[in-house]
Amino acid sequence: MKPTATKIDKSLLPKVDFSGVWRNQLGSEMELHHSGESIKGKYRTAVGKPSPHEEFELQGFGVGDLIVFVVNFGDYGSVTSWSGQHSLDSDGNHHIQTLWHLARPMSDEKEPTELWSAILAGSSLFCKVSSG
Repeated sequence: MKPTATKIDKSLLPKVDFSGVWRNQLGSEMELHHSGESIKGKYRTAVGKPSPHEEFELQGFGVGDLIVFVVNFGDYGSVTSWSGQHSLDSDGNHHIQTLWHLARPMSDEKEPTELWSAILAGSSLFCKVSSG
């Protein structure tokens, strides 16, 4: 049986502008520019091998209060994707709760027994620290 999808009226979706600077619980930061449904920006990681001052290109989409974006960590050999949803806390602070997947290279000879270890997963809570 073929799954069916129902189109939604996008005018009924919450209007969220993801533009601005966001920081997660580990200190990683992203600067987002949201235009239409397109999101572009820069990501600075506070974990792993890259310097916290090194910037990586970020690309994604924002639809209503939903967001998805990806970062290519270039010479470090990994890519990470995040998907999440915007929310406001009781004080009116903006948050994005995300789940992420990081894929890293694995040599062909190790793939049969260790491929599972080439993809890491987790969650991040980003808090808006300044508007764009």
